[in-house]
Amino acid sequence: MISTELIAYCLVLGGLTLIVVTVLFELLGRYLRVARDMPEGLMEPTSPGWYFMNFVMEFLFLVAVPTFVYGMFAVVLPLSGIRPGLAAAVLAFTLGAVPTVLALSVRGKLSMVYLLYILFGVLIKLAAVLAVIGYLYSL
Repeated sequence: MISTELIAYCLVLGGLTLIVVTVLFELLGRYLRVARDMPEGLMEPTSPGWYFMNFVMEFLFLVAVPTFVYGMFAVVLPLSGIRPGLAAAVLAFTLGAVPTVLALSVRGKLSMVYLLYILFGVLIKLAAVLAVIGYLYSL
């Protein structure tokens, strides 16, 4: 049986983890100036609305969907702990983000530094959120 209380905890703590990792990663990107080689007019200016929209999209794809999928698989398979969460993060990263960004790197004239920064950010966010979800399922 899927526990709605556990899913609520996963959504809240996963969302908080996503906020913390996103803020740290945004600060790292500004410090490293990863967008300096991007063509003028290609980057959308950041505003509070942009950050909110980005958080909602990342929350849906990096927190909500993995929470429900992990919850369904935890009923059938004995998934609990941080290691299955990290394994799920690597699997989702490999099947989801990598092919898309690699296709963008071949088809567009985007900076490879920026694309690698985006890939690394997605991997770190997925790993952090799914480690939290896996830990909560082990309690």
